[in-house]
Amino acid sequence: MIVAGCDHRTDPESPAAEATRPRSLAEFPVARRMLLGEFQAQLKPLISIPVTAPADGDILFHVTDTRTTRPKDSLWAEAGPEQIAGEERALELNRLNEELRLREELQHIERELGRVEYILSDPALRNMPVADQIPVSTNLVQQLRSERQLLREQVDACGVVEQLAFEQKVLRSRLKMPFDGELLIYLPVTPDRTVFRVAANTPIGMMRDVSELYLHIVIRDPQIVGIPPEQLTIEFARDSGAVYTGRFHDTQIAELQNQDVLIYRFGFEPDEAAGLVPLIGANLTCKLWVESDQTFHTVPKIEVAQMLDGKDAFSGWREAVEQLWPAAELLYSGRSHLGIGQARADP
Repeated sequence: MIVAGCDHRTDPESPAAEATRPRSLAEFPVARRMLLGEFQAQLKPLISIPVTAPADGDILFHVTDTRTTRPKDSLWAEAGPEQIAGEERALELNRLNEELRLREELQHIERELGRVEYILSDPALRNMPVADQIPVSTNLVQQLRSERQLLREQVDACGVVEQLAFEQKVLRSRLKMPFDGELLIYLPVTPDRTVFRVAANTPIGMMRDVSELYLHIVIRDPQIVGIPPEQLTIEFARDSGAVYTGRFHDTQIAELQNQDVLIYRFGFEPDEAAGLVPLIGANLTCKLWVESDQTFHTVPKIEVAQMLDGKDAFSGWREAVEQLWPAAELLYSGRSHLGIGQARADP
């Protein structure tokens, strides 16, 4: 008995064969914009300044909310105000005592100088010794005048160094906003409680300049890094459905997990930035787009793989494009599509 077998060869005219047949690049749609992929990003303000307690002791807060907006130069907390006031009184008392001592020495020197000058003015008295049997001479006059000048300078400068050091301490103890911005307090301040005892260097708050907000994205893909950054935009949607678009601002090198990484920063229009302040510090899923100044064909990656009889038939998308359309140029490799430049005319 003869059993007829099935022929598994694909008919050249079948749909399966048609799917793997290379298509003309002109058959694919033309665009100027394409999705490159989705990235995790973090929204950060223009400036963030963490604040720690300047010394051991009490912190007196002049705000009663843990999150508030403050104008530039506004005082929002003081470290050890009672201690500072006590030190100021002690400093002034010490200055007065020291100045009194110096003025007494100055008066003594001026009396001695006057007596020596009087003796030198009378020839009959020039050989009379003064205290400690020091002969009266013009050298003694110069010495007394030098001492008088030094004491005058000491009187004028009395307490100046200590006062400057104290003023620096006061500046460190008085916490002010360096710009118009948002203030976050880490301690549970309320209208009923504004004083807290803390140790030095304890984190107590954060000052943020929210006049500009930037979305930070780590880019590691060399194909994306090679794209002119001004062609890149970022989009993300909030739960409300509102979509925000950020434009490329600049790049920064930062350390992440003991490695230097390239960070792209995208900025927003002021009216959009104001509504994004609550998202500062949040991890967001964003879409990265390329917007070219020239048109290109968008070709699904899956179709390219099918036309080359499977994804293992080539080592990279650039090689695939060269095999299928030798005169074309791979411009962008997106999440699901390739951006391929117009075929170049033969010379």
